[in-house]
Amino acid sequence: MLNQLYLAMPNPDPNWARDCQTGNFHTRLWETLLLASFREQGLLVTQDYPSPDFHVTNKAGGDAWVEAVTVNPPERYDHAIAVAAPFPQDRRERVLGTVTERYARTLRNKLCKNYTEMTHVVGRPFAIAIADFYSPGSMMWSREALISYLYGFYVREVAEEGKIVAVAEALDKLPGDPNIRVGLFSSFENITLSAIIFSNAATLSKLSRVPVSFGGKSEDYRYVRVGEFADDTPGALRGIPFSMDVNSDEYRSLWKPYGYEPWTAEIEVFHNPNALHPINPSLFPEATHWLPTDGGIDCKRYFRHSILKSQTLIQPSYMPIPSVDSLMFKDTYESADTWDEN
Repeated sequence: MLNQLYLAMPNPDPNWARDCQTGNFHTRLWETLLLASFREQGLLVTQDYPSPDFHVTNKAGGDAWVEAVTVNPPERYDHAIAVAAPFPQDRRERVLGTVTERYARTLRNKLCKNYTEMTHVVGRPFAIAIADFYSPGSMMWSREALISYLYGFYVREVAEEGKIVAVAEALDKLPGDPNIRVGLFSSFENITLSAIIFSNAATLSKLSRVPVSFGGKSEDYRYVRVGEFADDTPGALRGIPFSMDVNSDEYRSLWKPYGYEPWTAEIEVFHNPNALHPINPSLFPEATHWLPTDGGIDCKRYFRHSILKSQTLIQPSYMPIPSVDSLMFKDTYESADTWDEN
């Protein structure tokens, strides 16, 4: 599958194949998933310039330049065999700690390259597409860290009139590094950044799930996806657990009208509320869009279900599908004795 996506590249970097065999594998994986998503949504994708990586356009949404980047690990690892690393047990550390600093530095380094001053980019919408490879499995819990850094808030659970609700706390700096200001979109110097494109599914598993869910034969094995759907209940911070056979009608029904898992299922576009050249949401019609509104951010989805975090298990077909009660994500939330009383 990766080879076919590479062959579909309009003009891949000369180092593309070599990078796939070395420590830059994850960077090229992210580029192929972006290409697959763009093409799936009907975009014309060109690579006529060395950078930014992609120019995308359609009749409904205009055009934009997209530069792909990854949050790289301190020590490179083999994506095929790496075991998920332990995640920070303290929620504030997960959301505002080391991985947030890595997001910040990665995005800052890209912004310093001044892509929007290039002749072919000036005056056009520009987005940075970022995926997290900070550590094996970190993309299962680091999504909220990116959101907090972009918009400048930390969301915590509080007890209010007998109910547990989410409350946003405004921030201006990261606690671990006061030199890093939080709220990338609030800075005037970043008004030429139109949006951040993100996915928490830039994985080898994604390359398998798409064809398997389409009806591809997995013979004596079963692909099982376990994780959490987003809960759109006002004030909800926790997801809704699920466990599904990827090659089942139940799973395929999640992705109407496709009838199989699409490449764009986990793609999210976080729009800069202060963008000088905003991206038209119609440019990426099947992505999840986080759009600025009066006093807040509104989420618009193409697919009914949005997956906050997940893991793909490959198991013998005779084994039962794990129950939601056995999922590994319940300990990523604050325990009842840490809730603040509001």
